[in-house]
Amino acid sequence: RRLIFGLDANTYEHEAPGKQDVLGFARAYVAKGLTSCWGDTPDPTNHTTYNARTYLQAQLQKAAKQSETAAKGDKNPKDFLLFSPASFTVRSTTKDNTGERRYVEDMVFPTLQFPSDHGVLSTTLEVQPPRLSRYLRPSLLHR
Repeated sequence: RRLIFGLDANTYEHEAPGKQDVLGFARAYVAKGLTSCWGDTPDPTNHTTYNARTYLQAQLQKAAKQSETAAKGDKNPKDFLLFSPASFTVRSTTKDNTGERRYVEDMVFPTLQFPSDHGVLSTTLEVQPPRLSRYLRPSLLHR
């Protein structure tokens, strides 16, 4: 069986109390025999979210003025596709925060054109052939 698991891992660029940093998350999925669309060691600055609450949303204490989006906003690498490296290899991964198959760095979203607060990930995977060891008798493998 082959599994591809997409998730909002809610990871953060920097480690902080009560928050999972992206490199710690990567160590955890690698320890379970998985990899991601970003590899075994994702770049912590490869953000898939950049949003800030407005004064029209609940929790006004979290609201940010336009000049405060960098300080109060959520700009982090949160989105992943996980899978077994024995099943797939990554050919390419792209992200989109425009709805036009491109990602504009340092652009706060959602926008009127792109209503999500997470970028869209698109990954092309190559299926790996089954390992021969799965089909051979153990006595044939150790000659």
